[in-house]
Parts: sequence; C-alpha cells; structure tokens
Amino acid sequence: MQLVQFSTTPGLKGKSMDRPVILVIDDQAAILDILSCALTLHGYQPVCASNGQEALAWIQKASQTGQYPAAILLDVLMPVMNGARFLSTLRACWDAPVPIPPIILLTADKSDYNHLGCENVLIKPFHIRDLCEKLELMIHAHSLPVEER
Repeated sequence: MQLVQFSTTPGLKGKSMDRPVILVIDDQAAILDILSCALTLHGYQPVCASNGQEALAWIQKASQTGQYPAAILLDVLMPVMNGARFLSTLRACWDAPVPIPPIILLTADKSDYNHLGCENVLIKPFHIRDLCEKLELMIHAHSLPVEER
C-alpha cells in the first residue's frame, strides 16, 4: 500500500488547514479507511501510512515544510517496520522544533506496552468515540505549556 496524503500541503487555503493532522499507521487497509473517514468526520485531517517506514518518510517530508502531526495512531504489528521500531527510529531522529506528538498504540494484543512509552493504548476492536475522546484530551494536553501539563 502506498502512503496516502489527504490535503496536508502547507499553503493550501480552506478548512483542512485548520484541522489537526493525525498520522495513522496501520498495515490493514480497511482500518486505514475506517479511521480516515471517522477522523475526517470528527474534524481531524488524517494522513495514512501502511507501515513505520512510510510514516517516517512522510514525517521527514512534512518537517521540511514545518508541518507536524498533532498525534500519531500506531499499530504495533506491521510488516516492513513495526510499531516498536518506528518509535525507536522516530525518537532517535526527531529534530523538530516541537516535541514528538502524543502517540496512541492500536493493537489486538493485550500485552503490556508500557516499555514503549506511549501516551495511550487502545485494544482492537475499539469504539471510534473512545479514540476521539483520547485524541481530544491528548492534543489539548500536548498544546499546553509544559508547566501546565
């Protein structure tokens, strides 16, 4: 699956630029489609990648224009580059003037993922309402000054 980008080019006029960008990384096309549609309906601007390598390529390209995701939704088990490897690579190469965005792990595996250091974990299947509530809280908290978090 190719990296799919939904109107995330800086400089475009319109409502899409006011919407927080959510980077969705999952190898299941059906999950990407559902999350993309649901996030759009809830006022977000989804950018979808089918593995960690595609996501890192998008982040690198987007960083050249100063555009960063407000949050990342990350599947754990994927081919090419899994969630754990994506996280370690992201943390090692992040050199943006903003902090790494909050990350929600999406997984069907109920293992303990505290060692990955993500803000939240949603076990598949999950309700879109739960995802959107977590996103809203995380994005709001992430936008506060450090001393107010």
